[in-house]
Amino acid sequence: MSGGDLDHYQRRVGTGLLVGVAIAFVFLGGRLVHINTVLASRLRTVVEKQHTGHMPIPARRGLIFDTRGRIVAGSEEIPSVFADPGLMEDLPSSAAAVASVLSMIPGEVEDIIRQSETPRFCWVKRRVSAAEADAVRAMGLPGFGTLNESVRRYPLGSALAHVLGFVGAEGTGLAGIELQFDRHLHGRDGQVSSIRDVRRRAIWRLEEGTLAVADGGHLMLTIDSIIQHIVEEQLATQIEAFNAESGVVIVMSPRSGDILAMACSPTFDPGAYGSSPPELWRNRALVDPVEPGSTIKPMIVGGALAAGFVSPTDTIFCHNGVYAIPGRVLRDTKPHGNLDVASIITKSSNIGMAIIGQRVGNPALYEIIRQFGFGEPTGIRFPGEGGGIVRGLRQWNSLTTTSVPMGYEVGVTPLQLITAYCAILNRGVLLKPRLVRALLAPDGTPREVFEGPEPMRRVLPEEVACYLTETVLPGVVNRDGGKTSPSGYPMLGKTGTTKLTHKGRRGYAAGAYLSSFVGAAPVDDPQIAVLVMIRRPDVRKGYYGRTVSMPVVRKIVDAALAYLEVPPRRPAEG
Repeated sequence: MSGGDLDHYQRRVGTGLLVGVAIAFVFLGGRLVHINTVLASRLRTVVEKQHTGHMPIPARRGLIFDTRGRIVAGSEEIPSVFADPGLMEDLPSSAAAVASVLSMIPGEVEDIIRQSETPRFCWVKRRVSAAEADAVRAMGLPGFGTLNESVRRYPLGSALAHVLGFVGAEGTGLAGIELQFDRHLHGRDGQVSSIRDVRRRAIWRLEEGTLAVADGGHLMLTIDSIIQHIVEEQLATQIEAFNAESGVVIVMSPRSGDILAMACSPTFDPGAYGSSPPELWRNRALVDPVEPGSTIKPMIVGGALAAGFVSPTDTIFCHNGVYAIPGRVLRDTKPHGNLDVASIITKSSNIGMAIIGQRVGNPALYEIIRQFGFGEPTGIRFPGEGGGIVRGLRQWNSLTTTSVPMGYEVGVTPLQLITAYCAILNRGVLLKPRLVRALLAPDGTPREVFEGPEPMRRVLPEEVACYLTETVLPGVVNRDGGKTSPSGYPMLGKTGTTKLTHKGRRGYAAGAYLSSFVGAAPVDDPQIAVLVMIRRPDVRKGYYGRTVSMPVVRKIVDAALAYLEVPPRRPAEG
């Protein structure tokens, strides 16, 4: 190659290099412009995430008190061990060391960390002992630490479980009052934001992004834990004595609508709810509808008296225990001839009630049922409350006319039944039942207080209600000469013995009954009303409401009124 050709080649190569460098600079310049415009926001976010840390500050969940200020649900701070995989220098050896102090299988901690869904945080073991937490902290291993978690505690154990409900692992209410008032009890979690170094250690605090924690408020129930204890004990004892399947008890104040006790048996431990089958969690007192049987008869008679279909002086022929009507034959447990209205209830004549139903007719019967609140929730502010089962009037027929007055073809919840019963005791005014007495701020000061009765409507004239409470219902209890009332608190009430349907198919099961009694005392000024329903008692031991449930009501009434310091109306027998 000659010298001229060499110079030409060098010039050409040099020009190519310059053009290449120029193109590279143009590309780099464009890239810088792209980074500083299009990508600027995204990259700034990445940088902030790398250099900024956020530490959550859990709010303290509020306490739940009974009506006298006793704690029935509280929280305890328990340490848990966590890991930050991004800070670990030697995962296998560190994980093995931590596993040894947490009594975990070697390699288990490493597997948990490697399978973590988040790259910078995972729980290694939650709710460890104080000694285990101290041992982890003493190791000083990069990437491992402890955080305190709030754990719900229930001092009453399984008592009141169906009212309180329970709280999940993340501190959220999942059932009962804990769920219904979760927002009030939970509060608002806080957060501390800070600038962190390469090892994620906090260097200084950032005001921006820091959120003050707001602890949860407290809750005061209408429940009295002493009466609750009485109820739980008596219910469990009677279920065992009659080898029954389950039972429900509600104690209510007729004058205020306050629920003083509510129990379902069998029960569960709300602090370890996961160890019990979910079907035990349901509050059957507010959810499950049942055919009320004879316990509904005072409401039907009261409505019939109020509307003028019958009068207290009427005499009804009860066909000596056998009454044939189109489509069925009705029978009483004992033959009766002529009975007045009061005797039809005290002797619990189904035939007498069927004849009253025929006088009233379906449209008026339907109105009586709905007026007492059956067919709709009471509004007690409890999750999942049922409204019972009342079919539309167009679905009623001639058999319904005689079935409803006997307590069949309608489904009511235990809460609906005692609420309706208390309307009679409250001189004919239906009150909204109440389970919560007050919402309290974290410092204990009242935020919202629920005082005084909350009337919904008048369901009976006062004179009709007083006739039932002063003349009719005391006669049910005293039918055998007073032997069922040995204490100093005269009691009134109504029994019920209802056939139960087959599980999973139509028709009534042989030997399966719901034994019920709704009672109140003292007769002259009822302070409490008590409902007891015991499901499927052993028929060989007894199944009538008078035999199975009335004794439980009597024991609860005696113990509760003595505790409430209500003076006896007469000396106790014996």
